Formats: sequence, C-alpha cells, structure tokens
Amino acid sequence: MTETLGAFAVLAWLAYLASRVLARRHLPELVGFLIVGAVLGPSGIELISEHELAALRPLTEIALAILMFVIGERVSTRALRAARWTLTTGATQYALCAVLVFWATRAVGADRPVALVLAALAGAGAPMTIAHIVSSVKATGNYAVGVVGTHAVSDALATVTFAAVLPIATILAEQDADVSAAVIDFVQLGFGGAVLGLLGGWFISRLGFQIETSGELLLFVLVHILLGWSIADWLNISLPLAALMAGATAASVSPEAFSLRLFRTIKSIEQPLYLLFFALAGASIHLDDLGGVGVVGVVYIGVRVGAKIFGGLIGGLFGGLGWRTALRLGVNLTPQAGVAVGLAVLASEVLGDPGAEAATVVLGSVVLFELIGPLLVAKDLHGSSSESESGSVDSTRVELPARVLIASPMPIEIPEWLIDLAARWRSRLVVYQPGEAESEHIGNLLSKCASKDVEVEFRSLRTESFTGAVVRTRSEVQADMVVLFAARPQGATSRLVLFPSERIARELTVPVLTFPLTTEGPPEPLHKGRRWPWSG
Repeated sequence: MTETLGAFAVLAWLAYLASRVLARRHLPELVGFLIVGAVLGPSGIELISEHELAALRPLTEIALAILMFVIGERVSTRALRAARWTLTTGATQYALCAVLVFWATRAVGADRPVALVLAALAGAGAPMTIAHIVSSVKATGNYAVGVVGTHAVSDALATVTFAAVLPIATILAEQDADVSAAVIDFVQLGFGGAVLGLLGGWFISRLGFQIETSGELLLFVLVHILLGWSIADWLNISLPLAALMAGATAASVSPEAFSLRLFRTIKSIEQPLYLLFFALAGASIHLDDLGGVGVVGVVYIGVRVGAKIFGGLIGGLFGGLGWRTALRLGVNLTPQAGVAVGLAVLASEVLGDPGAEAATVVLGSVVLFELIGPLLVAKDLHGSSSESESGSVDSTRVELPARVLIASPMPIEIPEWLIDLAARWRSRLVVYQPGEAESEHIGNLLSKCASKDVEVEFRSLRTESFTGAVVRTRSEVQADMVVLFAARPQGATSRLVLFPSERIARELTVPVLTFPLTTEGPPEPLHKGRRWPWSG
C-alpha cells in the first residue's frame, strides 16, 4: 500500500504540473490529468499497475460519489426550471442515439446482444468532465448549467435503460438466465440507486440545515456519502445514480439559502477530487483498445456523434433554445466517460464474449471522446458567460454593478475615487478587511460614504483563508463586482503557483479588479503618511 500511495503521489504531482501548463494556454486542465494518467498507467510506462489501480478503486469511487453529488445540483427542480430544455434535450438525444446505434451496428454485422448493449450506452455522457470544463473556462448562465444537466440526465437514462436491457441481452446471448435474478438485477441497478439517493438527499437536507459551521457541514456530508458508498457496494446498486439523485434531492427540497451554502461548502474540495478521479481515470485508459474497435466501433462512433448533434438540435428547439445554440449543443454532448465505462465493464462480466466485444467498442471510443471532446467543449463554452436562454449574446447592453465587494487581507484606506465611482453608479459597497467597525479608518470611510450618499457595509475579516472568505462573502452579499487590494511580493516569478487574487478571479464569475499592494516584508501598520500604489 505504501508503494501504491507513493506511485499515486508522483502521478498526482505530474498531473498537477501538466494541468498548470495547459491552464496557462487556456486549455482544459482535465486533459492534462488524463494524458499524464494514460502515460504513467498500465498502457504507458506502468508507474501505476493494474493491481495498484484496483487497490485505489475505493478512493476513485468515493471521489466519484462526491462529484456526482455536486452535479446533482444541476438537475434539481430549480435548475431544470431555469434551463427547461435540459430534459427535452437529454431524453431526445438519448433515444435517438439508442435507436440509430442499434440499427447501424446490426447492419454492419453486430450480434443482437452486442447491439443492445451499445444502444443502451451510446447516449451516456460525461457530466463530471463537462462540469470541470465549465468551471475552468468560467462559463456561466443557463446554457452552461444546462449542458451539465443534460449530461447528468443522459447518464441517469443510460443506467436505467442498461438495467432493463441487460437481462434481455443475457437471454439472447444464450447464457444461463434466471428470470428472478434478472428482475432483482434490474431493481438493484435501475431503481436501487434512485431510492437510495432520494432517501440520502432528504436526510442530508433535513439534518444538515441545523449545522452552522462550514467545516462541520462538510464533515457531515462526507460521512453520509461514505455511508452511502458502503450501502451501494453492499447491495450492488449504482453508486453514480445514487449520488446524483442525492444531490438533486438535497438541492430541490432544501431552502435556497441552505442549498447554496451546502454546495458551496462541498465545492471547496472539488478541485483535488477532480485531479484524483481524472488522473486515475487516465491511468485506466487502455490505448490499445482503439485498435480493437473494428468496423462496429467506427460505425458506433460516427452514428453516436451524428445522433448527438441531431438530437441536441431537436431537443433544444422543443425546449425553447434558439436554433444556433441548439445546433452547436450536440458538440458539447459528445464526451463520454464515467458511467458508460462502469456499465461496459459490468456487461463484459455478465455477458461473456458478447459483453467483452461491446466493452471493447465502448472503452475504445471513450479514449477518443474523452481526449478530443473536452477541447471542443472548452472552445465552445469559452466566453459564454453572457449567453441567454435563446443562445444570443447582447454585446450592447452594459449593466452597472448594484453591489461592489471591496476586499483586502490587510487594513487599508479605501481610495476616494472608488467611493466617487460607487456614488456615480449608485452602487452599494461592502468592505471586507481586518479590523473593527469602531476603528478610526473605518469611521472615516463611513463618513466619506455618507457625505457622498453611498450605502456601505463593513465586514471584519477573521482568521481564515482569504480566498475562501472572499468567495463566500461574494455569494452571501450577491456582489456584481469584486475589487481586490491584494499583496503580491516583489520578485515573485513562479507560473505554477497562483496568488490569492488569481485564485479568487478563477473561482468567481463576476468581474474582479485587482490592485496589487507591493510588499517587501511584513505589512507596515496603517498610518496617515503611508503611500499606496494608487496615490501617485
């Protein structure tokens, strides 16, 4: 186990470095995770062996459960109302993929059990991949949220459909089929995860609402996700479906304020979980599977892409999207991973040779979709933060910020020109820095704001992470703009480590203005004679 963890530590470190390099070039970080994993995994130099991957499987499954719980927020009743085309697009493209893939693969000689499995899995998506890309390119709006939700709906449909198809494929493959066992498998796989998720999400919502601190709330959720993983493993039910339903239920039945706090708290550990999951997912990729897809695999890939694009267009138009947005939506639906991989492996274990043939096609196509798809999706979603539901971008409309958050990790005097801007914009200011409301410089600030008819609120920064505190406070006060006065030591040239102001800018989707405070040592005490960078 020590050697396994050591090898994983090296894998994680190299994956992190690769992701930093790609992020500087505005490419998806997860591509770095996947490439490094594939190079260091069994299909590469074998730093991580198959045995070590099996030993790390519980970590991967727990990371998967937490991330799917977070994604469940995207298919809550609130999210589905905001992007009503999510359900229509998810169902339409899934049905179209299933029907066309079955007909096409049968036409080129695939056996019926193989064609059935491929049809059930063709519509599955990659919600975690898309969620990470959305976060990386800072895409906002209903379209970005809806794309993730569509992938989540696709995975839920794939899980339930596969559970119904598997007993039929078993009989067609002339395996020893027990009807009662097939019914039990269908209930476990198709409905067991949904029931477990509904109960778990309701339980987390009802009890978590009483927890006040973020640390305790995070611990509470993680403990119950770990418990859910144990139950899912014991009852042999779908863990991704259970986690997805739990997140959707918690987001739907909780008051909106608690729902925001709940998922914001869990998202604080989202980035290391993405690295853990995708680095190990990359190590699980077998590049030689690409050579084994054959004619059936080529047809599967081509028909799946076409069905995704056409299904996205039809479902998007029915759901109210503009035709331009609906047309390009299909490209964002092509990535495939996670659930499809797990179900393909299950098919190979249950169906024997037909299942192995179907799994080879699915796993080989996943390599292609997971390495190329994220690049296409990132390009399409980049800069889409101002898109409306109709898919159009209003480049002429400029809205002034109603609330401006001014934050600093040290006590500073707010420059008067910023107060003048707030008065001109008729914006409300929230000042967030160390100190007390009774201090002299805060009293001066309040007096200046009162004289210019600017509403201002002071919040004292306590001993906690500056990055996390600013992100949390921005959400609490619903600020439309953030102004940072952040220290940046002279001589700092590293391009691998982000400064707090840079991390904040990456986390937030609102405009962030940063004014660096150059420091050469411990910050000087605040006094009237101090000259700041903006004072000339």
